This record gives sequence, C-alpha cells and structure tokens, in this order.
Amino acid sequence: MDLKDEESKTLSAAGVPLGEEAHMISGAPGGPRHDSSYPQARIDSYENLILLCPTHHRLIDKSGGVGFSVESLRRMKVVHETKQRAGKTDEQRRREEMELRVLAVVETWAEKAELDNWDGFTSYLNSAVPRLNAEHVDALVTEVEWVATRKWPEAYPGIRRSFVNYSQVLRDTVGHIRKAMDLIDGREGIYEMYRAHKHRLMSQEEYDQSLAEFQFNTDVLYELAFELTKAANLVCDAVRDELDPLYRLEQGVLPLRVGAGLFGSELLAEEYSESESRLNSPYIGFAALLERVKVQGGASR
Repeated sequence: MDLKDEESKTLSAAGVPLGEEAHMISGAPGGPRHDSSYPQARIDSYENLILLCPTHHRLIDKSGGVGFSVESLRRMKVVHETKQRAGKTDEQRRREEMELRVLAVVETWAEKAELDNWDGFTSYLNSAVPRLNAEHVDALVTEVEWVATRKWPEAYPGIRRSFVNYSQVLRDTVGHIRKAMDLIDGREGIYEMYRAHKHRLMSQEEYDQSLAEFQFNTDVLYELAFELTKAANLVCDAVRDELDPLYRLEQGVLPLRVGAGLFGSELLAEEYSESESRLNSPYIGFAALLERVKVQGGASR
C-alpha cells in the first residue's frame, strides 16, 4: 500500500490504520537483519515482506533490527494472516478493501471540492459582482482534471454516474469562470466578472451592451452554481445509497448561498428532483443552460 497517495493520506487522517511493507531481511549491507546469503532477487518478494503499521515498522528496525529476528517476524506474519483469514472469505476481504479505498477517494474529492465551505464558495459565485481569488481558480482547474480521471468500480454504478454528471457541470463552471472573469487591475490574485464599461469610456449604446453582457454572464454563473450544487448533492446521495449510509449525515444537504453580506444573502437547499435523479445525466448541458437563462431573462433566483 502506497502511503504517499492522496487516498491513503485521507484514510490516515481519518484514523484508519494503514500498513507499510517492511522487509524482514534488508537488502542493504548493514541494514536491519541483513543476510548476505539471502538472494537479492527475493528481497522484494512476498516471502520477505510483512505488512506493519508505521509505528511497528520503525520499532522492528530500531537499532538495526536486533530486537526482532527474521524467524520471529515470520511467525508474526503467519499468525496474523491466519487470524485475518478466519471467518472471512476472500470475496469478503476484497469487498472490504474496495469499500475502504473507494470511500478514501470520495473523501479526497470532498476535500478538493471544499464541501465543508460550500456555502462560502457559492456565495462568491452568486454575489452581485462575482469574485474569486486566483488560488481558488487554480484549485478548481485541478479538481476538474482530478475528477475527470477517476475510475470507479462497476460495483458502484450510482457513484460512477453521479461523478460523471458532477464532472460535466464542474468543467462547464470552470470554463465559464476562465472565459468571463478576469484579474482585477491593481489587485493581483483576484478574479472578477469582467465589466468592459469599467475599463474605458463608452457611448450609451456601448455601455448598455457591456452592462447586459456582464449581467448575462453573472446569471449564467449563478445558474452553474445552482447546477453544481445539485450535482454535488447527487454524489453525496449516491455514496449514502451504495457505500456509507451515514456519509455526511450530520452536515446535511450542501447549501447554495445566494448573495453576499449579512443582510443580502439567502441559503437554499438545492437538489435534483426524484425523476431527475434517476436520469443517466441530470445536468442539462451548457448550451441548454445558456438558453434557459435567455428564455427566463435572467437566472433562476
């Protein structure tokens, strides 16, 4: 098990015990329990490896490994593996490992998507003049790439379907942010919804057109935040349905924050309807979303 990958770090942070592959016979001269007669080709073989927690890995190798002989480690390995096999089928053990790893990937997504700060994130997108710092934009771009490259076991079709849907909405949201927002002059690191009329003198007709474009792009961003919130909630529902019934139970539905400030914001619980949730892809797509904003004459506020 690679303890350096993101999923393993997530499991470790959650208090889940993880194992490290330890060598019973070191391949390095002077290393713990090194035996020059032991074939170098078998150093990394199964027979010479034992799975230990990080603490016990350090313990057996302390002082060159004098406190733990090769034979004692081999006995430990046999006893442990015998206990692990007792009462569980190979299929049950594989299923437990798969559940643990899938849940770790889901938790990694929750961290990347900042689910615990979802209302704060959406409030930036839904304010009168949407703003995001450059670090947040970069993190969103990274999340787009990360989500798009995940592979989900066939045993979890709902989770896989919900993440494909979320990936599509996230991609369109980030694409719109990068197209419609720009760095603020004199304030490096802050992106703001672009307003051409703030950058040069215009005729009244040009001003009206610039203002209309700004409002339309702002409404589209709100509509995307609306769809992204529903998509994220669908992922959480799928995890509860197929993996962990108590997943984010205490936190509840991810909220959509509309507006900014103590007196100008509203918290909404946005989810797909039951019929939408059953669709293979509940998200209507970017072209249809643009048309919806045009037909409504604004966002779905």
